[in-house]
Amino acid sequence: MDRFTRDDLKRLTTIDAEAAVSLYMPTYRAGREVRQNAIRFKNLAKRVDEQLAKRGVAEKSREALAAKLAELEQNDRWWQHQSDALALFHTGSALETYRLPLDLDELAVVGPRLHLRPMVRLLQTDGPFYLLAVSQNRVRLFSGTQYSISELDVDALPSDLRSALDIDEYMRSLEQHTGSYADDAGTPLLFHGHGGSGMEVQKKDEIKQFCHRIDDALNSYFGQEKIPLVFAGVDYLFPLFREASSYNNLVKEPVEGNPDDLTPEQLHPKAWNVVEPRFEKARQEAIQRYGDASGSDRSAAKLPQILRAARQGAVDTLILAEGEQYWGKVDQEKWTIEDASRDDADAEELLNFAAVHTLANGGEVFSASRHAMPNGQTAAAILRFALPPG
Repeated sequence: MDRFTRDDLKRLTTIDAEAAVSLYMPTYRAGREVRQNAIRFKNLAKRVDEQLAKRGVAEKSREALAAKLAELEQNDRWWQHQSDALALFHTGSALETYRLPLDLDELAVVGPRLHLRPMVRLLQTDGPFYLLAVSQNRVRLFSGTQYSISELDVDALPSDLRSALDIDEYMRSLEQHTGSYADDAGTPLLFHGHGGSGMEVQKKDEIKQFCHRIDDALNSYFGQEKIPLVFAGVDYLFPLFREASSYNNLVKEPVEGNPDDLTPEQLHPKAWNVVEPRFEKARQEAIQRYGDASGSDRSAAKLPQILRAARQGAVDTLILAEGEQYWGKVDQEKWTIEDASRDDADAEELLNFAAVHTLANGGEVFSASRHAMPNGQTAAAILRFALPPG
């Protein structure tokens, strides 16, 4: 899959275009169904062109985009390397694609700004997570959601202990000391306590160095990410990695056992079982905090007020009803809303507006079922500060 960060979101939110194109579609990863990817993409490309024509975009510009989309459509090798969904954005001359571990419906939107709400699910507080699967022989990093998981390609991440430490004699030393050192199949290590032979201490130090190398690579890759990181590995590795890790959101409970022989599909439910209670707790705490702030100047219940607060960086926490959309036009001077059809050339999805600007300004976004939303609202916001009159 392709990584999508808050910095990417911030960059995309600043783009204004004559006609910004946002295209989303589910994709097949393997099997005969992969052939359907290009067919579905071709049909969505036609819908995009129809919307561009309705907006009065010049034929020359439409033909230029159509040529780019046709090139992708005909790239059979590219379609063989997809995740669970595809997102494509086009603004003027720039075209970007992201392969995503998300369960998405087909969607083609042309408007004054990119439609980014589906991407919000990769950044909001109650959905995405990372999974780090570690053994002495293999290191893998995955990005996951409730629906699926995909391996990430991190250049700096060591592939195994030997490559991390450049120890040519590593395997021979293991064979010579099988009674005092474990392999990932489960032979016990004698690391606990302060005793042990010099060889045992040396091996423990080597694994600590290994963990530090992994942590260095993750820090470089994650940047300022806050997404939970789940560790998967045999029981003696996690305490050593936890000691070495400087990541600000390492989940305390690991997925125990040797992950080497497990596929991403087998690892996914194990990791989700670890993070799901954490997400649900955070969601319920957000709803409770909104209830405590409700009625004060540190809360917003009406959509125009929420849009203004999100745009001005005042939203600390935004809670949205799952699956809801609200199409309309917003006047960003008077902060009034006019209902509009999705087919209206000047309309945009306003919950998307709120979510994108909340995240771009460092806030948190949660989704909740409609019956769990405070007072049955479509959106609710906790504010960092009271909005000035206006």
